Amino acid sequence: MNRLYGVVCASITPMLPDGQVDYAGVRALCAHLVEQGIHCLYPNGTNGESLSLSAEERQRIAEIILEENRGRARLYVQCGAATVAESYAHVRHAKAIGAHGAGLMTPVFFAVDDAAMEEYFENILKETGDFPIYAYNIPSRTGSDLSPAVLGRLMRRHPGLLGIKYSCPDILRVSQYVHCCETRKADVLIGCDMLAQACWTVGGAGWVSGPAAVFPEAHTRLYDQLKAGKTEEARKTQALLQRTMEDIAGIPEIPAIKYMLTKLGVIGCDVCRAPLRALTSSEKQRLDAAMERYAQDLRA
Repeated sequence: MNRLYGVVCASITPMLPDGQVDYAGVRALCAHLVEQGIHCLYPNGTNGESLSLSAEERQRIAEIILEENRGRARLYVQCGAATVAESYAHVRHAKAIGAHGAGLMTPVFFAVDDAAMEEYFENILKETGDFPIYAYNIPSRTGSDLSPAVLGRLMRRHPGLLGIKYSCPDILRVSQYVHCCETRKADVLIGCDMLAQACWTVGGAGWVSGPAAVFPEAHTRLYDQLKAGKTEEARKTQALLQRTMEDIAGIPEIPAIKYMLTKLGVIGCDVCRAPLRALTSSEKQRLDAAMERYAQDLRA
């Protein structure tokens, strides 16, 4: 089964100067990620500005990435949307076009208890069968939280539910997710670059990163070192990633990733849709310096 593992890039959505989706840029970004050795592609998530895209735009993005990828990296399409109906529609579309699987974010905005959360996933999982799905839990953005107990119950009933992407810096919760199901281990991927090694240490399968599009060498190097059991080398690479993240801390992440990708010549411009703002000149200067320091550290 084509599971999520290693370095999973939560990719941005390239835009044209007028704010329309740059579909040629989507194709170029996919080619860049695959050529740089990124293990898994994860479009239409938070970094992809998914809730600012129409359903049609999201589905076209998924189709283009599928075409460009040609099965080289694992492709999981993030399907969570503002409404339950649209979320389920994106899951069906991901399955229909032949993606390796889908990520499904928890419900957004409305407070849901464990019973409502379980029903939300249950209703689509019983329809999709063995199609691989990972839950996506980012409570700081959605306002809802998927507990290990609920994930475990769902995994016991649905073999297609393989695990979870968890976007909180909480290693204890990561460990609880890993062991939440008595019959099998859950694949857990943390959405925090600084805790990639820690996630692996407690049994995680990898990590999901937006900045990996800009700094792929260190990310893939870290995974190779962890897989080979080279703990001290991995610690040094993790420290490199931490320094890089600290260098760009406080700058809005999505515009920052887009700006750095333009500097690398991967996409054409750094435009984002509202409510995201353009970066200031001083922020861009900080990013330029961070990229230069990263390149130097990588060679050291």
